[in-house]
Amino acid sequence: MEWKEIFPQERQPSMDEIAEYIGGDAKKLWQSLMEYMDTAYKSKPKMSYSACSGKPGWNIKFKKSGQSFGTLYPEENSFSVFIVISYKLDPLMEAVLPSLSAETAELYRQADDYMKLGKWIMFRIKDGSGVEDYKKIISVKMPPKFK
Repeated sequence: MEWKEIFPQERQPSMDEIAEYIGGDAKKLWQSLMEYMDTAYKSKPKMSYSACSGKPGWNIKFKKSGQSFGTLYPEENSFSVFIVISYKLDPLMEAVLPSLSAETAELYRQADDYMKLGKWIMFRIKDGSGVEDYKKIISVKMPPKFK
């Protein structure tokens, strides 16, 4: 059964239900990312429902000081992230590209324009390298603040 069918608009899932739906090794990646966002950015997940035809259903957004860290979409055995990177951050992103996985770096290079605001990418996180790529990308938007 699909995510949007299990959790229709009138049934918001809990964070535990999201982790259970993701399942497998990706569940641990999801949980560690949630902890990282809290520790590194003091950013709490905000759940919202989207009727967007591309990825309908409940999703998670993180924001801090007006800065968006993207939208996370639960999937079975993985999750995807949609993120917009401002054109003014392009020099910083270019410096980070060599440290990203080849797949994510290429996605950025080929990224389309998002309403003249910047480049947008969407990629699936199914292993540790995907989580690390996401952390590096959001650190360009705002460096993490650890205690």
